[in-house]
Amino acid sequence: MKIMVADDDRDMVDMLSYWLKGHGYDVIRAFDGEQAIKRWRESLPDLVILDIQMPKLDGFEVCRQMRNETNSMVLILTAHDREDDEVRGLELGADDYLRKPFSPRQLLARIKAIMRRAGNVRGASGTSTVTVGPVTLDAMRHEVTRDGVKVRLTPTESRLLHLLITNTGQVLTTDMIIERVWGYDETGDSGLVKTHIRHLRQKVEPQPNSPCFIMTVPGVGYTFTAPVVIES
Repeated sequence: MKIMVADDDRDMVDMLSYWLKGHGYDVIRAFDGEQAIKRWRESLPDLVILDIQMPKLDGFEVCRQMRNETNSMVLILTAHDREDDEVRGLELGADDYLRKPFSPRQLLARIKAIMRRAGNVRGASGTSTVTVGPVTLDAMRHEVTRDGVKVRLTPTESRLLHLLITNTGQVLTTDMIIERVWGYDETGDSGLVKTHIRHLRQKVEPQPNSPCFIMTVPGVGYTFTAPVVIES
């Protein structure tokens, strides 16, 4: 697995690079936003660990440009007290976030979770196309077609929509969604799920503010309500 670490804190980049290489990962380093974009396009890493506060281009702009071009996984690094940064990063297409300061063990757990869910997509959700009324999900290509128009999903949005559709009529709690989509063993972050649900509705619902497919069950979680047809 090829990982890019982008942060203007050189000591942190050097430490993470040394540590990740010791665990068998190929590492690309970048120290500002422009360098991150250049090296990302050259190497196309599987995962980008991206600090928000970088010179030249901040992490938000780097994430936005990446999402316009590819489906690389993006893990943003945020300050512990900057919840608004986390929400904005997720809305721009980041798959996950990690709050500073963090331990190498925490980062490794996130990376392993990313690898597991990437493997699950290839082994399971990539084997079928799911159609719901005017909406068709191609889980392997991370695409939704709505009324004949293709809409690109992030890998996380694709996994989330596939989970909801294939469990239509069932209420999935936030913790269940976190475990199955993000692969965490610990109790999940409701804000992480809520932000992705909101963004997903913008892409698949005819009227996102009055959803008819992805429904909230207050105090519990979410459910998909429409009947589905699964095409092999």
